Amino acid sequence: MNVLQLDEMPEYPGWDGLPGPDGRRHDPPSVPRGTYVVDPLPFGAPFEPVGPDEEYDGIVPGGMWKSDERGFLVSAGPRGTYVLHPDDVVDLAPHPDPHRLIGCCGPDGQAGCNHVCACGAEVAIVAADCTSGYETRLVPGAVRAEDAE
Repeated sequence: MNVLQLDEMPEYPGWDGLPGPDGRRHDPPSVPRGTYVVDPLPFGAPFEPVGPDEEYDGIVPGGMWKSDERGFLVSAGPRGTYVLHPDDVVDLAPHPDPHRLIGCCGPDGQAGCNHVCACGAEVAIVAADCTSGYETRLVPGAVRAEDAE
């Protein structure tokens, strides 16, 4: 499938908590069908502690930060992920490690790559939980964008 590149990430559409057209509860898609955007910010795992006065420009699935026994955490995950509408991505399978697929209503994307291609390579972070965006992020080190011919 061919998808068109957007210049920047669209504004977050907000979430009303109601089931979507597919009956599942998840945020609206981060990008419209048939488009993608390259996100320069870090996304997802691993997460590192951050001091209260440190500036931070990344996101974690479901928000700007998270916390655990180490304090506030921020993403040190991959930069330059290709963000697509989940319905525009084909031929991916859930990761064989079930811990990568944890979430309430779907995978939340906080455990790193959670989908693999047919060869078994970890290629995507799918966020489809009620607490995260609704998107598929292809990891730049595992995929490449090519112009359609």
